[in-house]
Amino acid sequence: MKNPAKDAAMSLALRQVQQMARGAGFWIVVGGAVLVAAVAGPYYTLERMSFPERLVYWGVVIGLSAVIMTFLSVLAHRVTAAQGWNWALVAVLAGMAGVVPVLGAVWLADGLATGFGSGGAGLLRLAAYVAPSVIGVTLAVNAFIEVQERRLAEARPLPQAPRGEVGLRLLQGKLPHHLGREIVALRAQDHYLEVTTPKGRCMVLMRLGDAVRDLEGEPGMQVHRSWWINLGHVARVEKRANGPEVVLTTGERVPVGRSYRAAFRAAMAGGNVARRG
Repeated sequence: MKNPAKDAAMSLALRQVQQMARGAGFWIVVGGAVLVAAVAGPYYTLERMSFPERLVYWGVVIGLSAVIMTFLSVLAHRVTAAQGWNWALVAVLAGMAGVVPVLGAVWLADGLATGFGSGGAGLLRLAAYVAPSVIGVTLAVNAFIEVQERRLAEARPLPQAPRGEVGLRLLQGKLPHHLGREIVALRAQDHYLEVTTPKGRCMVLMRLGDAVRDLEGEPGMQVHRSWWINLGHVARVEKRANGPEVVLTTGERVPVGRSYRAAFRAAMAGGNVARRG
């Protein structure tokens, strides 16, 4: 299928980092870190460089490191959302990936200040300081994003429009533009929903129960404890050993739960959906 969720993670992360970079708060934090480093002069820069030189140098090093690690942190969170992986594990892996460019910048600073004759031992010594900090910061950033998005998902919207319209706008606001607006199916995966449209899939932070209530009035229904489907995209219903199974126009197969079967049969009564089995 075109545009799977994992392909959207990179573009979503890039857009989020671009939005953060446009905000004053991001650069205020970076500027504060640069000022502290320029005053403190870590890695022998205090002894070897003047204050203006330290200010310029740490501005470059910390600025580049901040952009790299912010992108890796956001990307780690997006990949977690798209694949349903453990966010802490992915954050650690992202931090490990970020150690290389950040270590390179710090090693360059140390080399300019003390000379590059220390070789591999010096690089390993720097890694012992840099790696825990980079991984720890990445974990902290992902934990902050996780908590904020869970709170956002649990917050109820104000009833400014009928439930169906509000719910549809909420879901559409979370979807990448290239996936369009038409929702074919929703599948619950922990705290996330896998949203399927005719153009692809993505993951959004929202509970299925909230989505079902907000989509009241739309041409769809919940057919399983983990599934909501658009009845207009039912291609056929097949009988299986464990009960009926819906085949959607996207090719997905959705089981119909025992407690939902009577309501589903009533909803499909008189329709033109093909059945076989």
